[in-house]
Amino acid sequence: MMSSYRQVAGVRVLGAEHSPYAAGLLREAWGDGGPDAVPVRLAVDPALPEGGHRVDVPEAGEVRLTGDPFAGLVYAARDLVDRATGAGLPVGASAAAPGLPLCTLWTWDHSTNWDTRQLGQQEIGALNPYAKSADAFGADYRRLVDFCSRERIGGIVVYGLLRDAHGGVEAARDLCEYANARGVRIIAGVGINAYGGIYFDGRHRYNLATWLRQRPDLAAELPKKVGFDIDEFGDLHFPASEYMMAACPSQPDNLAWHRDAIDWLLDTLPVGGINFETGDYGSCACARCARRTGGERTSWSYEAMRAVYPTLLETARRPGPAGVPLRHLVEVYWDNIFDLDAQQPLADLPDDVAYQYCVNRGFWYDQRDRLTAAHVDRLPHTTNVLRTHAGSQWNRQRHSWVPEMYADMATRSGAAGMRGLTIFAEAAAYHPTNEISYLAYARFSWNPELAWADFWRDEVAPRFGGSAEAEAFRDGAALLDDPAADAAALTAVRGDALAMVAATGGEVQRRWLWLAERAARYAHSAG
Repeated sequence: MMSSYRQVAGVRVLGAEHSPYAAGLLREAWGDGGPDAVPVRLAVDPALPEGGHRVDVPEAGEVRLTGDPFAGLVYAARDLVDRATGAGLPVGASAAAPGLPLCTLWTWDHSTNWDTRQLGQQEIGALNPYAKSADAFGADYRRLVDFCSRERIGGIVVYGLLRDAHGGVEAARDLCEYANARGVRIIAGVGINAYGGIYFDGRHRYNLATWLRQRPDLAAELPKKVGFDIDEFGDLHFPASEYMMAACPSQPDNLAWHRDAIDWLLDTLPVGGINFETGDYGSCACARCARRTGGERTSWSYEAMRAVYPTLLETARRPGPAGVPLRHLVEVYWDNIFDLDAQQPLADLPDDVAYQYCVNRGFWYDQRDRLTAAHVDRLPHTTNVLRTHAGSQWNRQRHSWVPEMYADMATRSGAAGMRGLTIFAEAAAYHPTNEISYLAYARFSWNPELAWADFWRDEVAPRFGGSAEAEAFRDGAALLDDPAADAAALTAVRGDALAMVAATGGEVQRRWLWLAERAARYAHSAG
């Protein structure tokens, strides 16, 4: 039976107030009005999960797009535009929703480089000054927001969201409003008693260093070494600076200050949520903390989390953009998702936020078979998210080809009942290795049951000129990460890539040109 199609010579959007951006996508695709304009109605259904949407294209009458109040109509509009063929719009109805609804990209402002023209780019760091011009902040993050909106990724964590060097409150507000319109949450990364506080860098009353200069009696007693160790990276020391000042979690005045700062943040900016972190570069060793924790000595403290989060999460419990609940993520730190005894102090924390467990590459490959539904049911809370350093500089993979790993994480997370997957996304999708890795993350987090062969056929092969060509690119990119690769092997990759540059054009050519240049650079250093 042949499918029927509906011709569209223009659209008349009804209900555009529900999502002006979605309405704009439709008008951009088909034009606004005209004598034969097809009426397209935008409708909100609060019962849909975030990102959930329905598309109904009848043979005559109104085309109807339905979505959740925040992102669904943007996704539905893109879905409708993508359906169009030379024959018109296929008639029929469909519905879709994310398999892992709490998917989020994680970034620091100083090393997020999505506008590759900017000077002052940094590739690594956790407590860095901002080295770019002030307008680079918006230039980088608007591109990242646009990518997320296209690929149905619901949120971006930004540490350093509030910083004098790139515009402070006004720049942060502009970014939040830009992202909210496109169905993407900007989630403020905030340090509690660490990492700069709520206003990361600047002479502001809610900057942690400013507070502790006024009240030095409230400072934490940090260990002599400030930093941490990750197996895939090595021993990391943070430089002595006001960025790594920390406050004592046993001091009530610090908790009151943080409570007021959270109130100020949510009154001031239309953020989509908060990523809470109590600091992972040293826990307070003062006598009060030692008595309370019973001598707990790691680079982070579960007892410090238990001391502050009930008050702060209560303060942060309010509606967000479009009236939907804010998305709050609480860091539970690294490689400990299977250590239920260590997490026992967290059991009494509020259950209406997401708890985010980070894993490193080696830990994942050694332990991933243990991520089962039975284990997730035993975690202290009902909403749990996996976050990974894999695919980032912290596992020496900032520009590595890792789509298979992200697909594996999403598939296993979905089967186990996790609610989301968070990855680093500071490097632009201009780099083909990052591009394919991000696309794997987006597709498999939307549908954790997606088959790898289908992803390869639909998303990877066309971007490199064919399936065999994509395999060759993957193998060449892997050689860039091999410390044993010599100049001759890298030069061979460069030659093969340049042959593909000569044989292709457009975006396919750009991807091969990237590999040729990268291989040439690595060969030069290896020689």
